[in-house]
Amino acid sequence: MKIATLSNASVGHTRRWVEHFRARGHEVRLWSLEPGPSELGAIELPNAPVPGALRYPLAAPGLARALAEFAPAVVDAHYVPNYGLLGALTGRRPLVVSAWGSDLLISGSADVLRRARSRWVLRRADLVITDARNLAAAAVRLGAPAERVACVPWGVDLTRFRPRGERERGLVLSTRMHEPIYDIERILLAFDRLLARHPQARLVVAGDGSMRPELERLAARCLPAGRYEFIGLLTPDVMSEWLARAEVMVSASRSDSTSISLLEAMASGAVPVVSDIEGNREWIDDGVEGRLFGPGLESLVAALDVALTDATWRERAQARARKRVVAHGDLTRNMATIEAHFERLAASRGGRGAGAPSSGARA
Repeated sequence: MKIATLSNASVGHTRRWVEHFRARGHEVRLWSLEPGPSELGAIELPNAPVPGALRYPLAAPGLARALAEFAPAVVDAHYVPNYGLLGALTGRRPLVVSAWGSDLLISGSADVLRRARSRWVLRRADLVITDARNLAAAAVRLGAPAERVACVPWGVDLTRFRPRGERERGLVLSTRMHEPIYDIERILLAFDRLLARHPQARLVVAGDGSMRPELERLAARCLPAGRYEFIGLLTPDVMSEWLARAEVMVSASRSDSTSISLLEAMASGAVPVVSDIEGNREWIDDGVEGRLFGPGLESLVAALDVALTDATWRERAQARARKRVVAHGDLTRNMATIEAHFERLAASRGGRGAGAPSSGARA
């Protein structure tokens, strides 16, 4: 099956998605305004030096010509108000749009223009893929017909992310990007207080982003040398090794649908200590698979303290978390469900042949 994927080639989610479908034998071409790793083979779209939202409509005519030549069975667009808009503007069908969480939960609800773009796209998509119930509900509120919304967590590779043996005592791992939504500043400040109770604990901060220099300066001011380390972006294999070493994975995200970072930790046996938000509550019952914490530093400090102190509880939580991900977050099984949706849509448009331009916009 020919799949035309429209997505940001520089981010790991795109690479994971494209490589999965290529490994399954599909012919996948990736179009992106952002450059990605050379081995991904993304086709760069014209990226005009204009405000971000305008780049996508300006790229639509060239993309439409490329899609007419490629003749995909499915157009597969990621991030609703951006690449979803681009896909809808080409008029090719069937159109599958995948929401990534922040596009609808944050940008899609707070920004009037983004909300309008999202609503226009969601009403025209043949299928909207979401990875959590809160994200599916947001898509429906913005105008997606409920019968065309599928809730399927992408899942994680359970052979890569797994427990592997001895863990480093007191190791706490942060795996989120260094952007305001992930509130890593709060983790650093809480860890400063935690060291009074666990002086041998160590915080390892993976990831990168616009706030990294600021966060490194904060850590240098408030944490003792040797008790923290910034290790940058990690490949999936290296990330799996760190998660297999850590006793705890901490995330203070202010908003999430299904967090891949959370599922990777649950699968690997790094006990999750995560913010008490709707997306996390779909996977974590407080005190069962991990710990949820509320607003303020002390709530986070207390949750980390319990997770590091109670080895018996931690062992039970590891087993329960792994069991839950195996049941509901298996990448192979969940991506097969998404693949079946693609196959169904391709068949409805004439089998494995080319998709066609829409004859008219759907209200």
